[in-house]
Amino acid sequence: MRQSFSYTLLITWVLIAVSCKNHFVQKSYEIQNISVTEEQNVLDSSIVRLYLPYKNILEKDMNRVISFSEVEMTKGKPESFLTNFLGDLLLNEGGNVAKAQEMGIVPDLSFFNYGGIRTSLPEGEITVGKIFELMPFENEMVFLELDGKQTQEFLDYVAAKGGDSLGGARFKISEGKAKDATIGGKPISEQEKYWLVTNDYVANGGDGLDVLKGRKQFINSKFKIRDAIISSLEEKQKNNEKLTAKIDGRFIVE
Repeated sequence: MRQSFSYTLLITWVLIAVSCKNHFVQKSYEIQNISVTEEQNVLDSSIVRLYLPYKNILEKDMNRVISFSEVEMTKGKPESFLTNFLGDLLLNEGGNVAKAQEMGIVPDLSFFNYGGIRTSLPEGEITVGKIFELMPFENEMVFLELDGKQTQEFLDYVAAKGGDSLGGARFKISEGKAKDATIGGKPISEQEKYWLVTNDYVANGGDGLDVLKGRKQFINSKFKIRDAIISSLEEKQKNNEKLTAKIDGRFIVE
């Protein structure tokens, strides 16, 4: 029977541990997957015994159930169960984070870039590992202040993409533009300022969102988007709330 291990991180840890006792300079190294047999194990068994408990702890946490969904959620355009669910969740969690960190603001809009949503959520049990699959990136939650003109330009971007994961706004998609857009039920005003909660990737112009680089103010919460999702789902489970989602007409294609 053969076992295949990826020892890259483990070998790095061993080198660090050894260097604490011996002074040497490593000129070069090679990283590779080492295939070993039970009869010929190239790593000392004591090191493996140190590593395995951490591996088991990680696997146990990844398999931990944190919520239950009444429906399968997949992404799609102009809107879908998953994109609507995530947009609304981020708007709500953004408000909670802003309050907890005493920012003195309340987000009006939320935005997940479509390409950053990497998988669907199944009907039934939702595990921590599934959220890591959904959001594998280390993006942080940020808050941007936009004026009315910038906000309209941002919504036009969403419309040109055919819809996206957006919370707090509704509009018609007409010839690639956001028509009759409302935020919080009110028409956009050029005299107003709007706070958008999103991730640091798009805030810095990722996915072609250069308009966000011209924001009036920028606040980084240093809180991971993925952690916000996990926190929200854990809170719902604590309150015996099952996850659900709906298509509500926030985007209407003309």
